[in-house]
Amino acid sequence: MLSFGRMINKATFAVSLVSYVGVFAIMLLNVADVFMTKSFTKPIQGAYEITEVLLLCTVMASFAYAQSQKAHINMGMVLKRFPRPVALALYGFMGLLSAATAGAVGYAAILQAQSALDRNAVTSVLEIPLYPFYYIEAIAMFFFAVVLLYDAVLAVMAIRNDKYAEIVISSWA
Repeated sequence: MLSFGRMINKATFAVSLVSYVGVFAIMLLNVADVFMTKSFTKPIQGAYEITEVLLLCTVMASFAYAQSQKAHINMGMVLKRFPRPVALALYGFMGLLSAATAGAVGYAAILQAQSALDRNAVTSVLEIPLYPFYYIEAIAMFFFAVVLLYDAVLAVMAIRNDKYAEIVISSWA
């Protein structure tokens, strides 16, 4: 089970590279846009649109990696007040609900991508097709759902296994 967790960590790191590249591109674009506007009064056409679509991918791609690194805020302070088996069961249940929600968002992103493709939806200034960005969102949300599901299964297994319990509880700040 823990080797599967290491594999998930590697996969989520790969997805997080989309986020890193997106943030870097947004930073460069905005610096260049401000420089062009202030120096030559010629802003970069479509900079706002490019930032919007990159931000969609950047934010969604960061969720799975943050979850795999236990960087998301959870209810650890509350869960620590319950007996260990109850706290782990509640944590597992919350993980299952979260995984289902992330999966639903991923599915909705696929539907949105298909709709954008059918309508030939594009941005208003540069006419960038929107569907690829929705597909990236869907992939990122499915990775997020997998990490949440893994954490939920680990929490349920931790109810009867002290080694797993220590791993799960250690992430509760």
